[in-house]
Amino acid sequence: MRHDPSPEEKSAAFAAFRTDLDKSVGKGMEDHESKMTKMGFLFLGIFVGVIALAALLP
Repeated sequence: MRHDPSPEEKSAAFAAFRTDLDKSVGKGMEDHESKMTKMGFLFLGIFVGVIALAALLP
């Protein structure tokens, strides 16, 4: 026995799915941007440290 959902049930399920997907994608993008910013500052610090070390060594 198969239960075919009504159009209202389908639209409600799709709306819930889209809302959940939008939230998940938004959170993932914010996490990714935060991690990339931290990595950028880390690499910048390493680069400046290497340049400073090279400038101080004879």
